[in-house]
Amino acid sequence: MLKGVDVKVAASIAAVYGAFIVAFVDKRSYDDIIDKVVESVSTIILVFFILMFAYAMAESFMATGVGAAIIRLALRMGVTGKLVAVVAFITTCALSVATGTSWGTFAACAPVFLWLNHITGGNFALTTAALAGGFCFGGNIGLISDTTIVSCGVQNVEVIDRVRYQGVWSLLCLLLSALLFFVVGASMGLPNQPSFIIVLSTAVSEAIAQIPPEAWATLEVERPSAVMLLKQVSEGVPNYMILPFFKGVPTLLCLGLGIVYSLVMGLIIGSTSLMGFLDL
Repeated sequence: MLKGVDVKVAASIAAVYGAFIVAFVDKRSYDDIIDKVVESVSTIILVFFILMFAYAMAESFMATGVGAAIIRLALRMGVTGKLVAVVAFITTCALSVATGTSWGTFAACAPVFLWLNHITGGNFALTTAALAGGFCFGGNIGLISDTTIVSCGVQNVEVIDRVRYQGVWSLLCLLLSALLFFVVGASMGLPNQPSFIIVLSTAVSEAIAQIPPEAWATLEVERPSAVMLLKQVSEGVPNYMILPFFKGVPTLLCLGLGIVYSLVMGLIIGSTSLMGFLDL
């Protein structure tokens, strides 16, 4: 790879090389090596199926209004200069878990919260740090995060089991981080007067309106569902679009239920059509 060989070619060469090393060091037969290869590939295929479902659910959440509902509900906590970093952190944590994408969350939330930070008199560095932490949170514990899914597949662990056992300390980290963001914001003497509390509909619409045309054009090409999400945040969606958690069901079934739920609710509120949904 350092010499410029294509990664797929390099990976194939590495696999063959690894097989020769195993045969030489462990005295494995050709049949043993092939059996192990087939066994490993079958495990990875399941990971790919989960990834396909996960990406499908992430796109449907962002396009039908589930993600927009999460953002708007979080903003109703009241955004002041002292609280904007905390609200940004909690919102991006929730959205990155719900959509399984850190970059999609970045595209949807950064324009909104950085502008809100500006008009409320918050601290830019603190809010940026809060956003970065929230973006990454879903990658660590999200049921549909590609990093979570791939790491579980490699270690032969059920995704739902990893989320269940890791959830306790992950939530403790979330609460501790939110508390620290609040304490640091309070120690900076940032504004907290009622006059700084933003009217939700006006603030969010104005924040999204400040996104430059070139950013919209890039999002339209790279992440069209993020464009739909931002428009839904600006226009508003019903609160019941937030997805309930499915407990105790297999990963693929959980993802499938999420996709069906977002489609049904999107059709009810008119945020999508059947053909538009299938085009995702």
